[in-house]
Amino acid sequence: MKIPRRPKHLGSQDGDTMTPMIDVVFLLLVFFICASVGGTADRLLPAELKGTTEAADPQEPAEDPDEWQHPAIQIRIEPEQDSVAIFLDEQRLAGPDMLQDRLQRLAAVDPESRIILNIHDDVRVQPFIDVYDLCQSLQFPNISFAVGKPATNP
Repeated sequence: MKIPRRPKHLGSQDGDTMTPMIDVVFLLLVFFICASVGGTADRLLPAELKGTTEAADPQEPAEDPDEWQHPAIQIRIEPEQDSVAIFLDEQRLAGPDMLQDRLQRLAAVDPESRIILNIHDDVRVQPFIDVYDLCQSLQFPNISFAVGKPATNP
């Protein structure tokens, strides 16, 4: 009695045909992810409706003109010969005591003001820490740090 032979399986019929299809699906997935990054959200773009120039997003409430916008206050510290020069919104102050007085008055009037600390790279650490601690003690909720070189005075 002769033993029946198993039919030969071709290499391409052993599931190898799925590999190119998986590669194509993966490449399409990568393409669509890369193509969608950096796109502008359509709902943020203004659109002209019925001959008017109103925005396309009617859910956004109109700004209240009576609402107070808290100003950003910039404190700039630059090195001098033996000390530092302190500027409050481009106005030079006589020293740290004058800065403390001005910030206390500001905290009494508008405690929600945003403080931006612009410290020159050559300023020692202690004056910077003193100004930061002063802002913290007056409980300003938003203290930011400027990045980059400060503007030079002419």
